[in-house]
Amino acid sequence: MRTPGSNSHAANVVVVGVDPKAMGQVRETLGAEAVLPTAPVGYGEAVSAVRKIRPDVVITGFDSDFDEAIRVAPQILSENSRVTLVALSSRTDPDRIRAAMRAGYREYVVLPDDAELLRQALRDAVYQEGPDGDAGEVVAIWGSKGGVGSTFLGINLAAELSPVHRVCVVDLDLAMGDVAAFLDLQPTSSFSDLVRNIGRMDERMLAGHVLIHSSKVHVVAQPIELDQREEVRGDMVMRVLSVVARSYQYVIVDCGSRLDEATLTTATVADRILVVTTPDVPGIKNTWRRLQLLERLGIDKSRIHLVLNKWDKKAPTLTIGDIEGNLNRKVGATVSLDPLAVKAVNDGKLLRDLNPRAPGAKDIEVLVGIVTDGEIVTEKKPQGPLSWLFGS
Repeated sequence: MRTPGSNSHAANVVVVGVDPKAMGQVRETLGAEAVLPTAPVGYGEAVSAVRKIRPDVVITGFDSDFDEAIRVAPQILSENSRVTLVALSSRTDPDRIRAAMRAGYREYVVLPDDAELLRQALRDAVYQEGPDGDAGEVVAIWGSKGGVGSTFLGINLAAELSPVHRVCVVDLDLAMGDVAAFLDLQPTSSFSDLVRNIGRMDERMLAGHVLIHSSKVHVVAQPIELDQREEVRGDMVMRVLSVVARSYQYVIVDCGSRLDEATLTTATVADRILVVTTPDVPGIKNTWRRLQLLERLGIDKSRIHLVLNKWDKKAPTLTIGDIEGNLNRKVGATVSLDPLAVKAVNDGKLLRDLNPRAPGAKDIEVLVGIVTDGEIVTEKKPQGPLSWLFGS
């Protein structure tokens, strides 16, 4: 049920750190949709202005002083956790977009190109679906390399959650994604359709673009044809995931093994990241590289969980101790090497539908605990026979 976030139909706005030209663009874009100040305030005055005015939206300029724009965001949120922060810039920059998201900005807009996106952000702020805590959990599943089983684990995890939760799987492998195929669904629309209409993106539009599986899992599919892919910026991904998270309790994002702006943005905004690997030297080597990248992105280690797929405990190529020691990270869960997994994929079925007692099906239940309970990972010092891969 939608409840008003303001007593006015027009959003109350504070503008911070923008020059006269940018202020003019804001006025031209928002018109009667917002209660705008006569002039912007400086970065140092932002918190006191938020305390006094209690706005629905704060628009902060990123061009005048990027460092100050990042610094002031958590201070504003500590003063008013319900305010919507919007970053305003003259250019798209993936690094700045990710920094904005880490600081707490909900949107990153470039005017005049993103005029409709800014207007939609204001409408969302005025009519919010309850407190921020009502937003669903975003879980990114990221493979260390191709073939580790991120899609397989993502759809089966979603199916375990779906009997009691609203769950949506978003296929973010925009080139070669297989979520729909794994569930034997025929896409009629895709993530690209949402991106093409990003300025009008809301819960109603989303509902018209999801596929529904018999398990009650909803799916935002990958583009149907390779030439249908759209250029996807980080702010677009942030916008789509924000709307999906307002509609579902759990959002499982299948990132495949891709490294691009879409997947890096997802990792930045995700509540939890399941890094999926296999117990072999290439898999562990690439996992180490991914973990290093996540660290450079400034992502808290407590959000990252290591999942070891295709695990053969009777004849392991590498032991759990080898893997944990060299990755400096505890394995959060293992999923058994299960011959039924291949059949499930080829038949377009869930593993539990073939055999709910299959070793892999039981192991996937452990992932539910990680996602719902937020298991904290611990660190160990590097050691073991793979140390030559990573240095001393």
